[in-house]
Amino acid sequence: ADQMVSVIRSTGEVRRAPPGAFGGITNAHHMRLGGPWDSTFEPIFNQPDSEMADFVSWIFTLEASYAAGDRPTLERILAQPLPQERHQQMARIVASLLARSPRVRYIIKLGTEYYRERLGLAEPTADKNLIAANQRGLYDAYRKRMETSGRWAILFSDNTEFIAGDGFLHNLPASVDGINSGKKLVLPILPTATIVYMLPLGGYPSDPKLVTLKVHGEEAARLNHFVQVYARDFLFFRSQEPVLSNAFRSGEYRQFEYDQD
Repeated sequence: ADQMVSVIRSTGEVRRAPPGAFGGITNAHHMRLGGPWDSTFEPIFNQPDSEMADFVSWIFTLEASYAAGDRPTLERILAQPLPQERHQQMARIVASLLARSPRVRYIIKLGTEYYRERLGLAEPTADKNLIAANQRGLYDAYRKRMETSGRWAILFSDNTEFIAGDGFLHNLPASVDGINSGKKLVLPILPTATIVYMLPLGGYPSDPKLVTLKVHGEEAARLNHFVQVYARDFLFFRSQEPVLSNAFRSGEYRQFEYDQD
């Protein structure tokens, strides 16, 4: 109601402030090389940013099964129609949030500095220009794959709120290469909804492309644990302050050793 968000850090400090107060990186998508070589790829995110409100409104029109939480998952999922325009919209929005996530930028930074050090450069630290140059093609690479392949699910929770973070569970590379089978993503987009994208190994039925599932409290808590493992600096929550896990308290970007789990 007051247009503020709540953030908790790995130290346990809680702060409420306008959304723009957290995670912003000045000129993150600009490449300033001097003179006519300067460029930016910020405009490619204009479309997914402008349609976010419409997408959220559409999510709330989807139904979910009210089957009891102790029923087999197959009885609890509900197939949903996914018109092409909504499929493409979801791919744009999810790809844009993934490509711009702080954790992806961090992975790019590590990789760039590793190779600069291997080359024997006196200053291997990757600046914003180098990170942006490696980040530039990610949105289109993710989006094109998500538009044409894979399966989607939207998970709803009534009582236990989802948290978000500056990182979230996925095993897509921070590179335009290697976006192949076996990839997955679990992206909390609202306190009441989480998006799952999976590109299964081997053959799989093409329909339904989208299903919904209403999760119970224990399942929502498990999804929130995933966020705490993959986040480092920020956890965002609405009204239910999360109990911090050791993984998040470490102040590091972590991941599961075996992401198939």
